Amino acid sequence: MTEASISHLKNHLPEYVHSVEQGEDIQITRHGKPVAVIISLERYNRALGSKKGIFSSYLNWRKQYPDAEGFSDKELDDMRNKAPHESVNFDWD
Repeated sequence: MTEASISHLKNHLPEYVHSVEQGEDIQITRHGKPVAVIISLERYNRALGSKKGIFSSYLNWRKQYPDAEGFSDKELDDMRNKAPHESVNFDWD
């Protein structure tokens, strides 16, 4: 995953959009801290349009980037257990 500061992204947006179209994810930072990620429309639609829901997409992301920081298994279980009424689909398949 490529990393870019907001100021650098602002000055080179067309180049980063081209990279995203080619399948690269861009992590946006502010003062060195990650604040957002740019992904292609295709990946976005797959993540949010999937019948398995956003949770499965997150698990797939964890498999693709095993060294990236993310939620621990306990944190994921806690989120699932605290929000049974939410519209987010926590599909464990």
